[in-house]
Amino acid sequence: MIKVKTGVRPRHLIIAAAAANVATSLPHPVVITSGTEGRHQPESKHYTGDALDFRISNLGPAHVEALMSGLRARLGSNYQVLREQNHLHVEYDP
Repeated sequence: MIKVKTGVRPRHLIIAAAAANVATSLPHPVVITSGTEGRHQPESKHYTGDALDFRISNLGPAHVEALMSGLRARLGSNYQVLREQNHLHVEYDP
């Protein structure tokens, strides 16, 4: 059984599953830092449950690139993986 807190949406789980698969090849944990909570742009996909943010400060440049390419490969073209200032933003955007 899996229990999730209020606000976790199915797309969150799809993104998180992809990240969990990529994380097995990384030396440090992949940390989800934001889902539907937090402050985002007014039209952010966070508010619709279609985006997650991931911490990257604990990963070196090569591992950030590995995480990004692994997420893109697993999620496909309906998802965007964007490197922002201090985190990765992953959203469903067909």
